[in-house]
Amino acid sequence: MISMNEIRAALDGSWLLLRNRPEGNSYFDQSLQGFCRTFQVILLLIPLFLLSGLFEKQLYFAENMFHPEGFPDSAIWTAQFFGHGINWIALPVILALIAAPIGISQRYVPFIVVRNWTSLLTAVPYMIIYILFLIGIISPGIAVLLSLTSLLAILWYHFLIARIVLQASVSLAIGVVVLDVLLSLVIGQVVGILWRA
Repeated sequence: MISMNEIRAALDGSWLLLRNRPEGNSYFDQSLQGFCRTFQVILLLIPLFLLSGLFEKQLYFAENMFHPEGFPDSAIWTAQFFGHGINWIALPVILALIAAPIGISQRYVPFIVVRNWTSLLTAVPYMIIYILFLIGIISPGIAVLLSLTSLLAILWYHFLIARIVLQASVSLAIGVVVLDVLLSLVIGQVVGILWRA
């Protein structure tokens, strides 16, 4: 199981990497055991998933896309959790398959360790936005705009992580980030089709 000390160290390392400080990479347990444990981080992200689902649901109501009485609660929650689970493992699986051809075999485990742990830090802006929207402080339009702004900042952060941890060229780092985005988009589309079916 993940310990509090490990969580604190990972958050410290995540913050250093956000500031483009390579020494942050040393704050993570990059052993094989540490690699396996990082997949438990998804349990710490459950509050984000719940808020994300509520946020999306309220956006549908605000845009009059669904009436509250006819909203498919069971279908959307099932699809949401299925989608988050698949999205959590999709990039590690795909990168494992192509690690040797693209020359990142030696850095694959450290990268996935850091990628999984830094998801805690990248969850923070989204959680703040979702909460502000759900309690009525910001409008749907502002919430969407802030979410897109956060996404751009997070993509830059993922680029920094790829550059530092994979010791990758600019083009390879961009490729890894684009792959992650494409996988998320495809999974999101599939999830949307599932709960609307």
